[in-house]
Amino acid sequence: RNPLLFLPLLLIPPPLLFPLSFGCPPTHMWFPTFSLLVLTSQALTFVGKPNDCSHDAVVENTNTFNAMLKKLEPGDELSFPNQTYCLAGGVSGFGLHDIVIRFNGTLKFSDDTGKWPKDGEKKRVPALYFEKCTNITFTSSGKGLIDGQGKVWWGLIRYAEYGENRPRLFEIYNSTNILVENLILKDSAYWTFWAHNISSLEVRYTDISARIDDDDTHKLFPFPKKGDITAFNTDGFDVAGKDVYIHDCNIWNQDDCIAVKDDGKHWTTENMVFERINASGLGISIGSICNAHVRNITFRDINMHRTVKGIYMKFRPKSSPDLIGLVENITYENIYMEEPEQWPIWIGPAQQSDSVEFWQGHPCSLCWPQYENKLLNFCGCGVVERQYYRDILLKNITIVRPSYPAGMIKGSKDSIENIRFEGVKVVDPKYAGTMSKWFEKRGGLSQYFVCEGVKSGTGVAIDSDPVPYCFNDQEDDVTGTSPSSSFSRDNSTSAYIYERDNDGCACAAPTVMMRGHTMP
Repeated sequence: RNPLLFLPLLLIPPPLLFPLSFGCPPTHMWFPTFSLLVLTSQALTFVGKPNDCSHDAVVENTNTFNAMLKKLEPGDELSFPNQTYCLAGGVSGFGLHDIVIRFNGTLKFSDDTGKWPKDGEKKRVPALYFEKCTNITFTSSGKGLIDGQGKVWWGLIRYAEYGENRPRLFEIYNSTNILVENLILKDSAYWTFWAHNISSLEVRYTDISARIDDDDTHKLFPFPKKGDITAFNTDGFDVAGKDVYIHDCNIWNQDDCIAVKDDGKHWTTENMVFERINASGLGISIGSICNAHVRNITFRDINMHRTVKGIYMKFRPKSSPDLIGLVENITYENIYMEEPEQWPIWIGPAQQSDSVEFWQGHPCSLCWPQYENKLLNFCGCGVVERQYYRDILLKNITIVRPSYPAGMIKGSKDSIENIRFEGVKVVDPKYAGTMSKWFEKRGGLSQYFVCEGVKSGTGVAIDSDPVPYCFNDQEDDVTGTSPSSSFSRDNSTSAYIYERDNDGCACAAPTVMMRGHTMP
């Protein structure tokens, strides 16, 4: 990178030099622009120890990767050969820009839980972590594998030991213009992919797998068996920020397949599209959200084979009672669910437990409604006050052979407004197993088990079967709107209270730009 080595290039006439560059900048810019490109571009190859998972090799490979990340300069490309490299956690890149990292082989992270690195608060650090990065591509020449070896962290006994203090596999924070493609993210100990305070992220042709075994099902907690769901918290793609496009991916995991989150900040998460995805897990989700603003989110063209939950929108208990939460302008379109194992549609409080006492709801218990005992305050399902859903559209949703009722819609009084179902249908409900038999005695599967909190006159169903009992069925209402009428959204500014000490909010953009293309 000695500038003197490139002085001869300055003698080449511009017409001969321009074809070598990626574009033709203005005349007064061509010398410094091209010189910068030549001086900083370098193809680097990872030089760690392949096919060796001894402790010494793991430490050496991790240190080598971190050292190479620190030396990367704009225009560089770092490639891993098509071999297996074993690493510990704590691979970190800070302030990188205009870089390509190519995972051509396999990165296998240590299964030694006792030696996993921790931060100053004794929390286990992610396997891969990148912060304050711009224009970064994570890719491979084929289909690179990043393996978290998460099975040593999973299960009821290990959850009691580690709780949620388990490492994420791949985390990106406070970064802009990021592309992730052609990767397999396998067996994360905790959340698989977490991109937060992110702007302009595209993920494509990237698959997530977190399986106890190869059984084609998620047997429901609390009855562990073959194909069980005790790989807790293995979320797929979790995102918070703005301008996100995730498409053409496959996900099989034991928590949210996709979760649009709020990052624990009272910012706005907005402008996201998820499409052409195969997903099976605990749902394509908005949330859980608390005291934050989420808007302009679209899920479409998604196939869900034997998923646990399907469409899942959820608020968690609030931490600041003076703040509100708002989820608005949400579309789920062209979603096909085959034999969903639990709730096909859930719009309301988060069904979760934040402790090993799984029967405790935060705010809705995992064992609700089958084991609810109101006298003992056991397995109950509460709502979260001052948290609102507005302008929600479900269109062309097909639910085939479900084992639970079509869904539940639950909020505090008038907290759900302008919710519309078009072509949402249940086909051939499956009465097999103890859960479906329990529901059969309580109205059957062709129903919405709960429909509460929808503001009067603002819930509408067209060409849908069953119809939520708190909706207006416009096919039976001669004064209603015809099925061809468009769904009007309220895009006015929301009355939203921000926390005083927050350090910013993501602002709306009229169009979403992804690497030079307008998001579809």
